[in-house]
Amino acid sequence: MHKNGYMHRDIKPENFLLVQSGYYDKEILKLADFGLVKSLKDKTSPLTEYVSTRWYRAPEIALSSRSYNQSVDVFAIGCMMAEMYLGRPIFPGRTEAD
Repeated sequence: MHKNGYMHRDIKPENFLLVQSGYYDKEILKLADFGLVKSLKDKTSPLTEYVSTRWYRAPEIALSSRSYNQSVDVFAIGCMMAEMYLGRPIFPGRTEAD
């Protein structure tokens, strides 16, 4: 996705699907919910600051920056990996200020 010039902007565990493949009984991990996808090449429309689920939101988005790139997706994946390792969310904020 990033290689093709797009950022997802809403990476979270709920947007990953584990699909059972009939071919060799393999499980395939797929990314879903492309409603907030933005082209990295589109410079005409501004980037919104309210994207991504709060627990996986990159600092630049949390600080209302209108200038960010695909690194927000990488940050969210890092949060998910830490959550899987620790067994709990690392940024479980209840409000925008948290």
